[in-house]
Amino acid sequence: MRALLTSLSDHELDQVHKASLQILKETGIKVLSEKVRMLLAENGAEISGDIVKIPESLVAEALNRAPHEMILGAREPECDLKIPADKFPFISTSGFSPFVDDFRTGERRYSTSADLKDFAILSDYIDTVDFFWPIVIPGDIAPSLQELHSLAISFENNRKHIQCSCVTEKTAEWQVRLATAIAGGEEELKKRPLFSTINCTVAPLVFEKGSSEAMVVLAKAGIPPAPMSMVLAATTGPATIAGTLALGNAEELAALVIIECANPGAPMIYCAEVAPADMKTGEINYNAPEYPLLCAGGAQLARFYKLPKYVADISPQKTPDNAAPPKRKQDDTSTIKRDVAAIALNYTPRPDIFAAFGGLDQAMSASLDQLVLDAEVYEHARAYLRRFEVNDDTLALDIIHKVGPGGHFLSEKHTLEHFKKEIWSRSMDDTFILDPMSKGSFSERAKTKVKEVLSTHKAPPIKEAVHKEMQQILKDAEKDILGNG
Repeated sequence: MRALLTSLSDHELDQVHKASLQILKETGIKVLSEKVRMLLAENGAEISGDIVKIPESLVAEALNRAPHEMILGAREPECDLKIPADKFPFISTSGFSPFVDDFRTGERRYSTSADLKDFAILSDYIDTVDFFWPIVIPGDIAPSLQELHSLAISFENNRKHIQCSCVTEKTAEWQVRLATAIAGGEEELKKRPLFSTINCTVAPLVFEKGSSEAMVVLAKAGIPPAPMSMVLAATTGPATIAGTLALGNAEELAALVIIECANPGAPMIYCAEVAPADMKTGEINYNAPEYPLLCAGGAQLARFYKLPKYVADISPQKTPDNAAPPKRKQDDTSTIKRDVAAIALNYTPRPDIFAAFGGLDQAMSASLDQLVLDAEVYEHARAYLRRFEVNDDTLALDIIHKVGPGGHFLSEKHTLEHFKKEIWSRSMDDTFILDPMSKGSFSERAKTKVKEVLSTHKAPPIKEAVHKEMQQILKDAEKDILGNG
């Protein structure tokens, strides 16, 4: 027994699935890469210019080939993640922000490689962070090299699985080479892919040249892409919830077809972040009441296809004035309680993985102390997500009969055996990440924790020979990508 939010009946689920198949067959997708168009044509898709129409049989074949389980490998094997998740969703940092809110000064500034290193170290330390998404852009590195260097910095300073972004074919090739050096060979990397990627489609139904070609490279190497559909209801999607779900699902199925045509049996993570638009601003509206329902629908579709799933998000802080950085959360307990409830609601669709911690202003910025606070809040939110056994022992019929009408259960051995597991007894003052003996507001205590971790913690080092190989790969990549060879 566990909390599970659903929004579609079985009949409605089938309706959305069939609508998505019709979109792919009759409307098609726009593929801006000739290589990918030819790949799809060779497998039975219909090509007309840059529009590709995908028959139902090709979708069915891709679904049949796609693995239902996977290992998200880590530099240290004890940090490997087995998907689907069993007890709780696996959580990472948010990403890929161009700014950072400096916890020392409170000022917002452009992010750097040094900031990314700090986030990687802090995320390595916090057990609640299951895997790491390079949360900030290393702005001191040439833009065409940022995704590759972000992966390298993450590998060097974090022993967990890395989920990064990849928008060009060349970047994908060099990212694979980097991970191969750490894994100890191509076959080892396929067994335990040390990184996965976010590859966004462009709603509605557009697959960019670089991102789609990158997915092909990654699929051939056994790296799991997570093609993130970000359809916004009423702007880049229909104004209806059903139509938005059908469109986003069509993008996911199209991405799966590309991946399975590139390498039959390649892993893919169903990654739908469809949401309503804020009709006053045109922005994504994480706070809308429809958002959890869309997340639940996306998770149901992924379960329907038996695909690993990344859906939903925690509502990042919004900027009250576009010209100013967002106000930090109040430090009273009532605000923390509200955040716990909001996070629990967004997790009840039961995704397998989830990117959330540390983001501010809809992922435009990030903060080290916010990462700590988010991890702290999530530990409390887990109370809503626990699994409870239903069996002869937990149904407790013998005990109920023994106590009878008008009795009480406090003195029963059964109560002693079960109450610590079944009844949540922690309060907001009982901390998980923050030092229970520290003083001050939640925000002040989080800053203290950040300072402590950055001054004392380091991830286990990469072997010197592998480190040297990685440095050479980065030099060769720079010559290749920047054309300095």
